[in-house]
Amino acid sequence: MSYSPPPGAYRIDVGDETAAAYRIVLDNYRLVIELALLPALIVLAAEFVALILPGGIIARVLGALIQAAALLIFGTVFPVRWHRFVLLGESVAGGLFPPGWSEFLIASIKLGVLIVAGWIVLGVVAVLPPHILTLPLTFAGGIALTLAAMRVALIFPAAAVERPVGLTTAWGWIAGNFWRLFVCLVVCYLPFAVAGYVVISIGAVFPGPFWIVFAALRLAVSFAGAAVVAALLSHIYRGLGSAPSAGT
Repeated sequence: MSYSPPPGAYRIDVGDETAAAYRIVLDNYRLVIELALLPALIVLAAEFVALILPGGIIARVLGALIQAAALLIFGTVFPVRWHRFVLLGESVAGGLFPPGWSEFLIASIKLGVLIVAGWIVLGVVAVLPPHILTLPLTFAGGIALTLAAMRVALIFPAAAVERPVGLTTAWGWIAGNFWRLFVCLVVCYLPFAVAGYVVISIGAVFPGPFWIVFAALRLAVSFAGAAVVAALLSHIYRGLGSAPSAGT
């Protein structure tokens, strides 16, 4: 049975939660590197394989599929490990795929399918006339879809500690707190999104052999952002009273 906090029982403190998320990552940066290193190297290797495939549409599609599969399968390993450290004090994963990974993967696929389906519908709407109406509707729909995905983000720490919940349950948990959560997520990830864009922009100027350096930097920034966001979600999940105690 999933936990449902009483309405109004918990209020997210934006300053405290964001500061705590950054603090735990900085205080445990060596562990962050240790937990992220192998998944990041596997994702980087997949990107390299996709890059060296021979040219052509089929090769590009195959390369994109390889990258997406690596990010979905191995890129999810690190946030699960990190959620489990923050919530359970579990600093040793014991293997590549930690407990809770399959639940986390299912939650990621479930939310991803809904987002993709939503964007397909919005894409169809965008091409319908009159564009003076459909384009603004598509833009508004995209924003609404993004906000909805952010509201149910607590499915991830719940799945990581093997207490998966449905999207409706996660939606209800944030009742009265959504805009606080929104601000927290923006503050926690926007700096890394900007840094990643800067890395990509600089990397585009350098010749091909430097690709691996900037790809590694981009992944490092992405994983660091994921660590801060995961810490934030774990703290909020704990604040709701849903999280198990460390060591249980």
